[in-house]
Amino acid sequence: MNPANPLNLPAELPIARYRFSFLLADALNLPPYAGSTLRGVFGHALRRAACMTRQKECSGCPLLETCPYSRIFATPPNMLLNKSQQQHPPQPYIIEAPADGIRHYPAGSLYSFEMVLIGYARMQLPLIAYAFREAFEYGIGKDRVCGSLADIAVEQAEGWQSVYRQQAIIPHPQNLILPDHYPANLMLEFHTPLRLQQQGSALGIRRLNGDILLGQLLRRISTLAALYWQPLQADYAALTAAAKQTVSQQELHWQDWTRYSSRQQQPMTLGGALGTWQFTDLPLSFSQLLHIGQWLHIGKETVFGHGRYTLKEC
Repeated sequence: MNPANPLNLPAELPIARYRFSFLLADALNLPPYAGSTLRGVFGHALRRAACMTRQKECSGCPLLETCPYSRIFATPPNMLLNKSQQQHPPQPYIIEAPADGIRHYPAGSLYSFEMVLIGYARMQLPLIAYAFREAFEYGIGKDRVCGSLADIAVEQAEGWQSVYRQQAIIPHPQNLILPDHYPANLMLEFHTPLRLQQQGSALGIRRLNGDILLGQLLRRISTLAALYWQPLQADYAALTAAAKQTVSQQELHWQDWTRYSSRQQQPMTLGGALGTWQFTDLPLSFSQLLHIGQWLHIGKETVFGHGRYTLKEC
């Protein structure tokens, strides 16, 4: 094991963050944390664009393993994962709606949101862009507000780079370049609710600790790595023991949020923690994982953009 790179991470990971911008034809009003709304319209549009058999349900479809819709939006069960994840593997995308509190966008303005693509999903960017373009042309939200695709940009180390020219996506870098140095003292600032669970039950702020956060971060990133690039070369027993020894201090508050579940045909009230969480003298492996987690998020409902944080050295 290389002590300077204990997880044996490559210099670049197959992770890319994109920003989609739409010119609105009408005023748009969205709920807080609109990632659920965007995911819903994306899923419907992607299925219309990708499904070849037109079956009502994906289960039993002969093309399930190769269909772009199932591979992106409804990842098939994977018996190689642990039992709790076999039926619902993590999906290779994360929708990041703006977390700035703005809910009203006037007609003629730009509405932008971001999307993280992992592994092979990056190669499906043209199809994903087409699905979102169709969704906005059809209309999103309860008022069916329409918009036209104005730009797609990719996040690079030096900033955002437009990759959309004459209604086509131009070649561009699609990897996350990892740094050479990882600080041992870090502060996480959560921009969307962090919802951690144990045995199916959400953990309130008083039950959260650094051991649980780092353990769930390790589990999420190791699963995504095994599915979408290469398994981490980690001593999981040693990392689990090290997580119990970490020193952390949190300043969190609880916030409930509501989304409408089209599957259950009813609103659902969920909750999560917002605020900051500071770690001191972190082992290098966890500093690496926390850096990558800025793109992959942590906790439940990550596909909607929840559990998003940024890091500051302290």
